[in-house]
Amino acid sequence: MLKKLQRRFVLIAMMALASLLTVQMVAVNVANIYQRDKELCNILEIITDNNGNLPFDYMGRPNRFDHFFNPFDTLKPGNESYISARYFVVEMRNNRAEKIMIDHIDGVTRTMAYEYASQIYQTHEPGFGLLGVYRFHYTVRGDSHLIVFVDAQKDFDAAATLLSTSVIVGIITLFSILLPVTLFCKMAVRPVANAIEKQKQFITDAGHELKTPLAIISADAEVIELCEGENEWLTSIKNQTQRMSVLIKNLVNLSKLDELSDGFKKERFNISETVSETADSFETKAKHDGKYIEVNVTDNIMYFGCQEEIIQLVSILCDNAIKYSDKDGVIKLSLYKSGKNICIDCYNTCEHIDPSATTRLFDRFYRTDASRSRDTGGYGIGLSVAKAIVERHKGKIRAVASGTTAITFKIVL
Repeated sequence: MLKKLQRRFVLIAMMALASLLTVQMVAVNVANIYQRDKELCNILEIITDNNGNLPFDYMGRPNRFDHFFNPFDTLKPGNESYISARYFVVEMRNNRAEKIMIDHIDGVTRTMAYEYASQIYQTHEPGFGLLGVYRFHYTVRGDSHLIVFVDAQKDFDAAATLLSTSVIVGIITLFSILLPVTLFCKMAVRPVANAIEKQKQFITDAGHELKTPLAIISADAEVIELCEGENEWLTSIKNQTQRMSVLIKNLVNLSKLDELSDGFKKERFNISETVSETADSFETKAKHDGKYIEVNVTDNIMYFGCQEEIIQLVSILCDNAIKYSDKDGVIKLSLYKSGKNICIDCYNTCEHIDPSATTRLFDRFYRTDASRSRDTGGYGIGLSVAKAIVERHKGKIRAVASGTTAITFKIVL
């Protein structure tokens, strides 16, 4: 239980940290892309407003504090984007290139510039756009169509570099924080561990302490019965003493099963034979109560686990089915393989079951009908023990209601 609690604590903490880092990474990258795109658009507007030229005013010395106080304001002299801008300009008139300026970019010929401009002239509306690695601004002034291109390759590369760097840093951060979180987790759950350990010790000690007075009460009741003869009061005392003894035994066993870290004996055994033999031992009891039990077991299924606990698990399921099935009830116990899993199903008819209450059946001391449970000798703890055994074997157990008159307990090992 404690290890499971620690794993959940670490998982939740790491998920919260991963979510925070993801949000931060997305915000930083989106802000970076927005800022770079805004810089490109500003450059395009400046060149457009100056008829295809970048004014010398924007090459001056910048104020070092301007960018710090307003990081998204890119209209500043000396901005590196303006100084290193690679651009070319094409002016179209009557579907012909009136002017082509390629002095501020390498690798682009006049023919290439004309082809780019013609494509935009024919397919795009005036405004900003993206063509390959070029951000462009298309404006119309009378019969003149001015198209300004800025090379955005370095901005794409920088954005990709920042994205990959932030992802790598985020992953490294997560792994580096895993050890401290694990250590802090152990410190955080230590009070819980102490409380659980004290609770277990209390149950064990109380169980041992209660055994003595219960044994004395039972012995005294038998002596009185020998002296005075049998009567309903002595019978009630003996029955309730026996019920209390069984309940204490179940509580102690459940307390031990709850601690999943405790080692227990595992071995490879024929679970088919184990389930069949255990279920067969309940046939006499079922017939005595006027109920029918059917056992369907696939032969020669081998399983690696604790045989004694599997016997206890099947016994709890059969006993529970016989106690709480209706008059002339039908009980079906099945064992089969489903892929790599071993499945155990225990079906029984019943007088009434609330489908919404099936998840609570495994809670300690929960009983759907307390008065009837007392009549049948139930304590509301058997299914809790069954669940602990299944989870101890890394399996799953659930209850499935078939309408309101039948229920099946499904176990996957």
